[in-house]
Amino acid sequence: MNKDIYNLNTFHRRAVFAICLLGIIIYSNSLNCAFVFDDQQNITENAFIRLTELSFEKLSAAAFKSPHANRPVANVSFAVNYYFGKYNTAGYHVVNILIHLINGILVYIFTLLTLKQAGIAAPEHSRSPQFSTAYISLFAALIFIAHPLQVQSVTYIVQRMNSMAVMFYLLSLIFYIRGRSTLIRWKRWTQWAGCLLCWFLALESKEIAATLPLVLLLYEWYFFQSLSKDRLKQNLIYCIGLVVLLGLTAYMFLGSNPLDGIAGSYIHRDFTLEERVLTQFRVLVFYLSLLFYPHPLRLNLLHHITTSHSLLDPVTTLFSLLMLVFLLGLAVGIAKKQRLVSFCILWFFIHLMIESSIIGLEIIFEHRLYLPMVGFALMTAYLFFHFLSAHRTWVFIVSTAIIVSLGTATYFRNKVWQDPITLWYDVISKNPHSSRAHYNLGSDLGRQGNLKEAIDHLSEALRLKPDYTKAHNNLGLALFKQGNLDQAANHFSAALRIQPGNSAAHYNLGLVMEKKGHIEGAVNHYLEALRIKPDFAEAHNNLGISLQAQGRLKEAVYHLSAALRIRPDYAEAHHNMGYTLEMQGDVKKAIDHYLAALKVRTDDVRTYNNLGVALTRQGMLKEAVLCYVEALRLNPDDAGVHNNLGAVLQRQGKSKMALEHYLEALRLNPDYAEAHNNLGIALAGQGRFTEAADHFSEALRIRPDDARTRHNLELVQRRIDRSTGDKALD
Repeated sequence: MNKDIYNLNTFHRRAVFAICLLGIIIYSNSLNCAFVFDDQQNITENAFIRLTELSFEKLSAAAFKSPHANRPVANVSFAVNYYFGKYNTAGYHVVNILIHLINGILVYIFTLLTLKQAGIAAPEHSRSPQFSTAYISLFAALIFIAHPLQVQSVTYIVQRMNSMAVMFYLLSLIFYIRGRSTLIRWKRWTQWAGCLLCWFLALESKEIAATLPLVLLLYEWYFFQSLSKDRLKQNLIYCIGLVVLLGLTAYMFLGSNPLDGIAGSYIHRDFTLEERVLTQFRVLVFYLSLLFYPHPLRLNLLHHITTSHSLLDPVTTLFSLLMLVFLLGLAVGIAKKQRLVSFCILWFFIHLMIESSIIGLEIIFEHRLYLPMVGFALMTAYLFFHFLSAHRTWVFIVSTAIIVSLGTATYFRNKVWQDPITLWYDVISKNPHSSRAHYNLGSDLGRQGNLKEAIDHLSEALRLKPDYTKAHNNLGLALFKQGNLDQAANHFSAALRIQPGNSAAHYNLGLVMEKKGHIEGAVNHYLEALRIKPDFAEAHNNLGISLQAQGRLKEAVYHLSAALRIRPDYAEAHHNMGYTLEMQGDVKKAIDHYLAALKVRTDDVRTYNNLGVALTRQGMLKEAVLCYVEALRLNPDDAGVHNNLGAVLQRQGKSKMALEHYLEALRLNPDYAEAHNNLGIALAGQGRFTEAADHFSEALRIRPDDARTRHNLELVQRRIDRSTGDKALD
């Protein structure tokens, strides 16, 4: 007996190792997958997760001021990720994979406990009932880990909200089962305290955990009351408590007027409540088909599901409803003989009752199957061993083939998520009529500088959905980058006609005004953007630049400081603050901001150049030279840097080297007046007055009002005249 226990414990350890190894292998190629889709709103554009210190105040802001303020636990996890790795996606993916591995282990434990509680007997030919249930549990956990539908909850970073909620949900369920199974009172209440704590953490990760009281009630009746009505009556107090918990949870999320809340969720939808409910019949059947047949060509981030307008429009709505009624009837009908299978069928329906019912959410997403997958994996593993248990060799061969097939599909599905462009091309290839897919592809292409294709896809998004505010904005940005300022302004204005309170459109119009030289108009649009969205860091930054151009340096510093309070690692704002402070004469602080900018953006030639200028003003010539040399390493063809380096070298007495850089600056930009003037000064210092005069004259041709250059030319001309007079006397 002790030997069996030892061997079983060894099996459990090996099972956990197998679960982790499989998960690590199939998700090993996801570490460099980029931020996509809702990652931007919740992570990259979310100022509140940008932690610079692990203080209660900062963590609280990340938890409750992020876009999904009702999911504080997940928000804090993103903030901690940012604190340790900024926007390096590898760290975020490591956490997501770790959560998925933990969930796989929890599925293994939950299956073990459920099989034991269900009294699943080993086949007569089985040597050990414990090992039979352990094999079933391992197979269920491996299905959960390997299934390609899970990619959207693991590789899609923001869906950590989903997988984290499931992690705490399963922990809560396991605590309940263990507490319900023990006869020792203090252990029972300790386990149930853990159950409540984990349920709270699950709810604070994502609202899908609200179904837990209903599942506990069902689990209690199926596996602890053996479907006995009499025993259910005897434990009615527990059941009432669970129902009360369910009611309180619904109140917490829907408020005292749930109907108003549900109606409000349809304000921005292009379908009604009735249409959504009818469409969900077909969606649920489609979900079931994906569970059983997850072919890569059937998987998509944005599925296209036509809206059902009645039970007969389309007619598949009625067929889907009949199929779902049949499954529910089957679950009820087989409950006595096949409790486990019946429970798993009901598990599927219960865990989609929030996202596939009357609340006005998006019609379909694959990540919604992450929690239903637990019941599917449990049922599949149980039925598989139930029917093939007499053929142990076939059990091993077929189960291995299934896991390898699922894992391979998941590995290759991850490749689609490697890059946003690849992902959106995949979406469009399967759903060409998705305006969101064309919008996102166009936006990502625009960010990568592929403006022509970006404009094509953003235009297609607007053709499919003419009132698409974000598409107008991003099409305007692409046109702005092309230099088509008037067309860009038209699209920004169109966005404001559709949504007058659109801060991004005001900000973008400010960019157009600034580019056209209408600084006052730019200031007005930036101010309006900030009135709508006070924590708009980019608007504060650009308003600071515009105010700086108007000579309103004190106001500029105020807005640049605001941008840096919102985003302490905002390199552009640090650079602009440095330049503004330098204009105010505070060169020392300016240097600090240039250095802060370079910590974030280490390849910014402009910041290295400006830092070099500031260091020169402080007399730190050696350090200035190093900055200019680094700038030229990054961009050897920057005429301004060559000119500035020449000026410092000249001050160091290295005239020959200075001449080389002035000449290189003029080769790159023949109309560079400052370089002509500096080269003239250097030549005059070598007694080459005629050549110096030529460069001073050229500088004045380019910049006729430059008094300094005119003075230099007059001085050199006198030397030339004096030299000519001396020769005449000879």
